[in-house]
Amino acid sequence: MKRINTTHFAILGLLRIKPMSAYELVKFSKESIGLFWNESYGHIHKSIKQLKLEGAVSVVEETETGRRKIVYSITKQGCDQLDAWLALPPEESVMRNELLMKIFVSEERHIPQLVAFLEEELEASERMTAVLAGIKASVPSGNSRQGQLWLLTLDYGERYLRMTIEWCEHALALLQPSEKEKRE
Repeated sequence: MKRINTTHFAILGLLRIKPMSAYELVKFSKESIGLFWNESYGHIHKSIKQLKLEGAVSVVEETETGRRKIVYSITKQGCDQLDAWLALPPEESVMRNELLMKIFVSEERHIPQLVAFLEEELEASERMTAVLAGIKASVPSGNSRQGQLWLLTLDYGERYLRMTIEWCEHALALLQPSEKEKRE
C-alpha cells in the first residue's frame, strides 16, 4: 500500500497556525516540531508547489523592505484535506537511527569512535533540552487547548531526550575503559 505524503499535511497544519513563506515554514518547523518532524527546504518547497497545484494553499505576495516575499496560506480545500488526514489513524512509524545501526554492526576496534559518537549525541541531546525549555517558555500560558496540545508534544520531546541522555550515559559507562583498565 502506498504511503501518504505526510509532508503535505504537516505543511497544511503549520499554515493553519499562520500563513508563512517557505523559508518561514522551515524555520518555524525547526523551532517547534523539529524534534519529531523535519524536512529540508527543498522538500518543503516541492510540496508547497504541489499543494498550490491542488488548490490546498494560496499565494499572497508581500513586499517587505522592498523585497518580494511569497507567503502561503491554507485554503478551505486545504483545511478539508487536513481534517480528513487528521481523522485517519497514524501510519506505523519507521525508526531510523544511524548511531544504533553503527553500534550494532561495529567490532571492538570501533569502540573509540563509537564513544566519540555517543559523547556527541549526549551533548546534542543536552543542548536540545535547553532549546525545548526555551520553546516551552514561549508557549502562550493559560488553559487554551492549542497550548495544551503544543505542551503535550514538548513533553514527549523532553521525555525522549531524558531517555536518550540516560541511555548515552549508560552506553558510555559500558564502553569506556575503567581507570584500572587504562593502567593495565
